Amino acid sequence: MKKSGLIICILVALAALTSSLSGCTSSQPIEKAVVCSEVTSTGEPKTISDTFKPDVKTIYCSIKLASIAVQSNVKAEWYVVKSEEAGLTNSLIGVGNAVAGSTYVVISFARSDKLLPKGDYEVKLYFNNNYVQSVPFKVQGEAAASTATLSDITLGSAIDVSSEKPIDKKDLFPNDTENIYCSFKLNNAGFDTNVTARWTYLTGELANVQNKVIREVNTKSEGREYISFSIGVPNGKKFPIGDYSITLSLEGKEQTSVPFKVTDAASVKWPYLGGMTIFAENVSDNKTTLLTTPFSTDVKEIIIVANAYNAPPGTELSVQWLLKSSADKVFFDKLISESKLSLDGTQLIQTSLKTKTDPFVKGDYEVKLLINGVENVVVPFTVR
Repeated sequence: MKKSGLIICILVALAALTSSLSGCTSSQPIEKAVVCSEVTSTGEPKTISDTFKPDVKTIYCSIKLASIAVQSNVKAEWYVVKSEEAGLTNSLIGVGNAVAGSTYVVISFARSDKLLPKGDYEVKLYFNNNYVQSVPFKVQGEAAASTATLSDITLGSAIDVSSEKPIDKKDLFPNDTENIYCSFKLNNAGFDTNVTARWTYLTGELANVQNKVIREVNTKSEGREYISFSIGVPNGKKFPIGDYSITLSLEGKEQTSVPFKVTDAASVKWPYLGGMTIFAENVSDNKTTLLTTPFSTDVKEIIIVANAYNAPPGTELSVQWLLKSSADKVFFDKLISESKLSLDGTQLIQTSLKTKTDPFVKGDYEVKLLINGVENVVVPFTVR
């Protein structure tokens, strides 16, 4: 009987130990997790929500851990569970990680420039790569109307690099053009307004290629008055001849689409000047660095280059360098230098403004290009 009693005691002790161990392994490493639109500086949820609008900037998942483990990792996978609007089911849209080094950890999902599709979502949480739980939420309602607008939308072969304003205006480009620019003014935009440009090859000499997106890029307004986008081709290559378009969007909403054409350089009708570039050269340690406006007063030569296409023999091109306004407000619209070139056909134009001893006067300048006495293009620059 004593032996039997001993066995019973041992079994009871083992059962208690097993229950204790079972309780340890079954406890969840995540005590609580919520999605919210705002968190505190310590990671606690501030504005809890399970519904967000399509234009939400950031969705946060605030995770309260059962214990701190600096050697452990929390992972979040963000999914579109179902969106009839976008035709998506169980689609992974983002992944984030955080070290389990504090009571609260936060993993966020930041929307791209495109609006989130309406539907059911969830964030799946893992602790040391072991699935723990999911937090569901929805995207529904309408995006807030943006007050931002676009104006002065201009395609061209050159921009003022300091302001991003257009220098020329074109809707037809030779196929040997190096870069095609789109510049526009952004009105009433917030600092973080997303602006997207999509360049599309519509149709042309490329067989069986139609409506092909060749480049899509986005940027934030960041307080700029003008914004520019560009496409180019590698040295020695040419744009395919055909019809193109650039589509501009604000916060994922399409604003306008501007068509343009690329044609064979030999068919471009005169007068046509393109690709205006102004620069200075800095030579140091046998290396030449190209400087762009604004230039410093110690540069010795400022150079402008441009391409002339199919000019009739004997065409006169005048290049005028003007100081529009000196920094000390002493000089206004002062003609500094003028040179004249005789054009014949398609050629690269290059001329410069030099100083021998005196430094350049600080101020705002212009280079005017005139064809047979008629102003064709003006290129601004600044000396500081």
